[in-house]
Amino acid sequence: MKIAILALCLSIGMMRAVNWGYDANNGPAMWAKLDVKFALCGNGRHQSPINIESKKTIESKHELYLLYGTNAQDIINQGHTVQIRFNEAGGLVFHNKIYKLMQLYFHTPSEMQINGKIYPMEMQMIHVDTQNHYLVLVVLFEKGQNNAMLNNILSHIPINTNKVYPMDMLYISQMLPKKHDYYAFSGSFTTPPCTEGVQWIVLKESVEASRAQIGAMHAILQDGTRDVQPVNDRVILSAP
Repeated sequence: MKIAILALCLSIGMMRAVNWGYDANNGPAMWAKLDVKFALCGNGRHQSPINIESKKTIESKHELYLLYGTNAQDIINQGHTVQIRFNEAGGLVFHNKIYKLMQLYFHTPSEMQINGKIYPMEMQMIHVDTQNHYLVLVVLFEKGQNNAMLNNILSHIPINTNKVYPMDMLYISQMLPKKHDYYAFSGSFTTPPCTEGVQWIVLKESVEASRAQIGAMHAILQDGTRDVQPVNDRVILSAP
């Protein structure tokens, strides 16, 4: 599992040797030119995020079970996103495979789109199975009522970037929608090196956060998002 964690950190930019980001000179349009290891960011066929067109999906037969605990480990303000790492906080079961929750991230606005809609905020929950296969569960946020768990996260976000701070328990289930209908597809990480072969699950039902909460998160993250990528030959599953 330690090997899996190291590989994940490398994929999502925790240990960046190349200064990629979201500015004009190092943003998504330039990633493939910054390092030969980032080639998939420019020529990959199954990249994320995407715009999900509900009319072009097919019915999924795979059950999804979300089985989360509360054991957060620490929190990091990376400048372009906020990362929370977990220690034995449960996970999920999809297509009869068990995936352990490792980390979660926020983006403002959302990277994923549904029928062309961009949401004000997105939470990406990174999971891994025993064979080092990755799964990203996406929760989309709408502006609405205050979110108690998001307040807990905002109160822990360090001002200084790239410094690790301890994080108390986080009731993950309280940040999820009541219904777990989903879209599923094969994609990539949305940051260099844009590794493909990642299972994506996007929950159809969004959750709410207040305008002030989303604004506070955006003040930290700014527009750290990648544009939607071509679907190409991928099949997008829909359940139910």
